[in-house]
Amino acid sequence: MTNYKPIPIYDSLEWDLTTEACHTLLLAPSGAGKTIFLSYLSAMLLKRGHELYIIDAKNSSFGATFRSTGIYTASSAEEILCLLTSLVEQMEHDYETLYSTDQVGLDTNFSDLNLPAHVLIFDEVLSALESGDKKQKAEMERLLKLLALKGRLAGYVIVLTSQRLLATDLPKAVTEQCQTRYVMGSNISEELFHIGTGAYKKDLASSYLGDVGKGYAVTPKLGLSYFEAPYMKYKSNDFRQLIYLFQRSGMSDGKSD
Repeated sequence: MTNYKPIPIYDSLEWDLTTEACHTLLLAPSGAGKTIFLSYLSAMLLKRGHELYIIDAKNSSFGATFRSTGIYTASSAEEILCLLTSLVEQMEHDYETLYSTDQVGLDTNFSDLNLPAHVLIFDEVLSALESGDKKQKAEMERLLKLLALKGRLAGYVIVLTSQRLLATDLPKAVTEQCQTRYVMGSNISEELFHIGTGAYKKDLASSYLGDVGKGYAVTPKLGLSYFEAPYMKYKSNDFRQLIYLFQRSGMSDGKSD
């Protein structure tokens, strides 16, 4: 049974897949704790009965862990295009079949129809876009824009991550749809912080507090706030078993979240 309860992050900060802030951008340099944070989010998605897909162009341990549990994980340019194409086609099919009846209103979303979300974690998005040729990159961007612009009501959610990002690196049609944003790590430039949050470190009420697993989040509900990324205290083999459990049975690990 699918659970639409928001995923708790830190204090009152949470991730609600049913809102306009579902699409997410995570900026974190190497060693900032991104993988641990993504692993937590992924596990919570599976625990709630949602569908998870991963793009891992760098063939990292994060992608390898979830690939080993049967999660659809794309690495090569061809695999990435295949996954993006499949998600867009599935989204369009859902709109044509499930959202075209008289019972569906303008604000009806996937949770009203008791459907799971389809969440794509696009890890190191810039590396993935550069993994193919010019034509493949353009097609990846086109498909990503469709998911960003049309996916929310049907539950097609994107999570983009990057170690760096310039304002021109991704189409605005994509980044502007990512209304939930995180910046993590101690070594964050003023420019990266501004791109991620719209604010400047020099204007923070206190000194910059980013570190491993710590940083700042921006959401429509809370604005700019400090956060500490949650994590799951499991060794790699135990974590795989937990993912298997969530996939196969949707059972709780005994915690309320």
